[in-house]
Amino acid sequence: MKIGKLDRRHNGYGYFMYGATFTRSEYVKFCEIRDWCWDQWGRSCEKEFWHGIPNKNPAWCWINDMSGKRIKLLFGTAKEFEWFILRWK
Repeated sequence: MKIGKLDRRHNGYGYFMYGATFTRSEYVKFCEIRDWCWDQWGRSCEKEFWHGIPNKNPAWCWINDMSGKRIKLLFGTAKEFEWFILRWK
C-alpha cells in the first residue's frame, strides 16, 4: 500500500486531499479497510459514480479500475487521512 497527498496528476484531486493505493494482490486488505471506512464515515461509492450522487459523502470514496491498474481509497481531508493512518499504518 502506498499513501500520500493527491496532486493534479491524481483522479479525485480537487475533491479529495489524500489517497491510499493498493496493488491487485492487496485486494483483501483493500476490502477490509474499505469496510472500516464505511463504519467510520458512512456509506460512499466508487469515484466514477460519486459526482452524480445527491448527498454524496465528502469524507471518502474509492476507485476500483477493472483494467487491473488501480485500487485506491480517497480521503476528503487530513482528519480522515490521519484517522486512517493511526489505524492501518
